Amino acid sequence: MSSSHAARVERQLPVLRQALDRPGEQRVRVTHPFHPWVGREFVFVGIRQAWGEGRVFFVDDEGVQRSLPTGWTDAAPSDPFVAVAGGRSALRVADMLALVELLDAIAR
Repeated sequence: MSSSHAARVERQLPVLRQALDRPGEQRVRVTHPFHPWVGREFVFVGIRQAWGEGRVFFVDDEGVQRSLPTGWTDAAPSDPFVAVAGGRSALRVADMLALVELLDAIAR
């Protein structure tokens, strides 16, 4: 472990201990279909704004605090379109129209 990594872990220890020692700890699941951790659950630490977006902070299997965009986890509110479509449509109309515009721009 590098000295910078060790120092970072040392700074995070109070937060990590607090998250790991909670009985009935909350967990968060990675839901982004292309993320390598899709389906995995981690100890939830919190949600806050960072790098201009909402991010979920969690503790990985090695005890390191990490974060992902909220929309990549089950901590995000469900998309009403996805809930109503029930898996019957891969894309929303707005997404298909944006794709058409992109393809038109590329073709020019």
